Amino acid sequence: MKPFLIIGSANVDFIMRVGHLPGRGETVTASEFAQTFGGKGANQAVAAARAGGRTQFIACLGNDPYAPLMLENFRRDGLDVSSILHSSEHPSGSALIMIEEGGMNYLTVSAGSNGALTPEHIRECRPLITSAGLILLQMEIPVETNMEVLAIAHEAGVPVMLNYAPARLIEPALLTQLDTLIVNETEARELAGILPRDLDTAQKAAEALSVLGPKRVILTMGEAGAWCQDGSDRFHSPAFAVKPVDSTAAGDTFCGALGVAMLEGLSLREAVRFASAAAALSVTRLGAQPSIPSRSEIEKMIQRGN
Repeated sequence: MKPFLIIGSANVDFIMRVGHLPGRGETVTASEFAQTFGGKGANQAVAAARAGGRTQFIACLGNDPYAPLMLENFRRDGLDVSSILHSSEHPSGSALIMIEEGGMNYLTVSAGSNGALTPEHIRECRPLITSAGLILLQMEIPVETNMEVLAIAHEAGVPVMLNYAPARLIEPALLTQLDTLIVNETEARELAGILPRDLDTAQKAAEALSVLGPKRVILTMGEAGAWCQDGSDRFHSPAFAVKPVDSTAAGDTFCGALGVAMLEGLSLREAVRFASAAAALSVTRLGAQPSIPSRSEIEKMIQRGN
């Protein structure tokens, strides 16, 4: 199997678990604190590696004490990190996360060194891009960096998946060269102007997104499952029923696992099922990367069913 190349962000996560999310001006004092590692790119890379994929990761870490620890964790999960860049001018990206009972969260992110992952560095990584079997991008690095990846990948015939998260203004050309676009409800509304509230509106949103150019659209809807459109093939994939603890990185886990399943040659329906099982397991645990399941756990979840 050719490598699964993930290019994106890496963050240090500072997590507060609270009884309820505070309102404006409110202080909530009864909380639990944890420091873990996250970032959409890093989460997806770890998810892919734990799901059994041969995974390469390109990112930019900062000049802080957390950077060596992140690298150590990546290597422990089996990631190829030979092309990770280090910025001497920025701290690593960071995220402040508040999670209430039931798993809902507030999340704010400081880009830090993620903003230093430039098109120039991507051009230096051309051999990795052209030899990949599949590439996964997100929106926590500069848009022009993603555009450079797409240009190189398109020329080499390498398929690219984009997780349009967080939602940001992008060049329309970015969507036209995509093999797969993955969005949640909020991101679908930003791109297509339609907020999916049920399966009917999910189908309408997916159709509107398809018009923008990607070959395949996958719309994730949390406990409502995922709506998928691949040409004339349209289907709903139900979610696995679990008791949520923390939804952080559930979407990232889905994306990483999905890419592995697609590279292994599973049908889209099977791949989405595999990814949904991984995401369901992740919401039963606290934290981003600590919540990501192993391949054996995913397979057991699929065998168990809903």
